Amino acid sequence: MADLPEIELFKQKLQRMVLRKKLGSLRLQNAKGELLSEAGGLAEDALQGKEISDIHRYGTQVFFELDRREILALQLGGELSMELERGPTMEESSENRAGLELAINAHLSLRLQGTQLGTRLRLLDEASDVDFLTKLGPDPLLVPAEGLSHLRESLARRRSALRNVLLDDSFVTGIGPLWADEILFQARLRPDRTVPSLSEEERDRFLEQIPQVLQRVLRSQAKIPLLPKTFLTRHREDGHCPSCGGALESLAVGGKTALFCPVCQA
Repeated sequence: MADLPEIELFKQKLQRMVLRKKLGSLRLQNAKGELLSEAGGLAEDALQGKEISDIHRYGTQVFFELDRREILALQLGGELSMELERGPTMEESSENRAGLELAINAHLSLRLQGTQLGTRLRLLDEASDVDFLTKLGPDPLLVPAEGLSHLRESLARRRSALRNVLLDDSFVTGIGPLWADEILFQARLRPDRTVPSLSEEERDRFLEQIPQVLQRVLRSQAKIPLLPKTFLTRHREDGHCPSCGGALESLAVGGKTALFCPVCQA
């Protein structure tokens, strides 16, 4: 699963390792190991020789500036694994698995495994349609403290359950189920509480915990054993609340399963 903190860390790794390097071939194969003709509408040699001049991120989208004329947008959220490594290419590997691979210089490859791989790439220029970006809410890792006022206004227009709000990319972009549960636990709010039911103090707690939790996850390198012991995420497997020691419970919210403490998040 690739969520906002993991994607930010991966972007930082890309900045360290691939800036000023040139792209090579682009390969997409299905689960049978069969090579497909195009990835995101791009042929195998469409990016060949283009230099990566800069890398940016917004939400789950990572943007490669190419020769300062084009931008390669790569959507990394959801059920996806990401690797940047040296080693055999998909063509040389004996494994039959769905994957997308972008060669960088001679011996480095960016490899993705997951769903809808062929739709995760877009090559943008000045004439490209970027409507998919205008629909995204603020990036919670990029919002300064004073920017919470915008989120407060957006929250006031919502009527749904808090967990559904967190998973809505038009409210804030890039938060997945794992960190949505953590934000609500740290805010001491049930996942199925609706926005209109919140007091002003509860709204403030909810909004403040969004960037605070994600920044703490980032400082822990998104590694669960490095998270504070007070984090719910560290106790998902043992099933006990880190605050009261009671049993954690699951709850269906918007057709998805949330984990929470019925005592601390009463």
